[in-house]
Amino acid sequence: MFKKIICLCFITIVFYSQNAVFAEDFLSSEDGFVNTQILVLKNIQHQNTSDSEYREKLVVPEDPVEPQFKQIKFLTAEPHKTLTERIDRLTYGISTDIPPEYDHYGYEIRRYMKNILTPSMLNDPIFLIEQIKNIQKAKIILDYWQKHVTNEMEIIQSELDQAKSKNSARPAFKHNQRIANQFMQDQFRWINANLEFLEYLQSINGQYKVSYPFYDVPDYKKREKISSLYQAREDALAAVLVYTPFRLMIY
Repeated sequence: MFKKIICLCFITIVFYSQNAVFAEDFLSSEDGFVNTQILVLKNIQHQNTSDSEYREKLVVPEDPVEPQFKQIKFLTAEPHKTLTERIDRLTYGISTDIPPEYDHYGYEIRRYMKNILTPSMLNDPIFLIEQIKNIQKAKIILDYWQKHVTNEMEIIQSELDQAKSKNSARPAFKHNQRIANQFMQDQFRWINANLEFLEYLQSINGQYKVSYPFYDVPDYKKREKISSLYQAREDALAAVLVYTPFRLMIY
């Protein structure tokens, strides 16, 4: 009588970047070998963890540590006293960190985005619906933030144009204007990238299984699409982390 042989073999192929790895997991069964395609997608907190740790030890870490952003009561800041102060405020909550209770836009965006990709919950269609709604709320808040900043820029520009002599505040305004405009672009890109990723998972509900950092996606085209969308949101997140108030974000 022949003894049954159980064989486990992991073969990985790097795809797109160090964060996305394809692997073929061959498992024995009564009918022969079963080929299951696995996609390895590591969170930004585990990017420095070698792939060999996952391949050799097959240790599945816990969900990434998500930041805590509780709902708070916002306060109204004192009116600006000078044009220079008004210019400085263009980057408040962007490149200049301010207390949460005065960070009306940024804090709320971070609060809604803090756990949108909790790996252990991505298999739950109800969770996906809730988090897609949270992303949409964050996008609405960002839209209001952009309109507020744009309005402030127009007022400041008007005051500078009306100045009879060359105003020393012009260079600072141009500098802060560039920072604020770039920030808005980066934020919309980050939010939209996460929205596209979750909406795609929602559209293929039941056709994948997540057990962090492994994404079991049998269909090659869907697996390739997930990898592409995940990398897009990773790139967008990297741009957002440049801004001090957003450095705690992990998704």
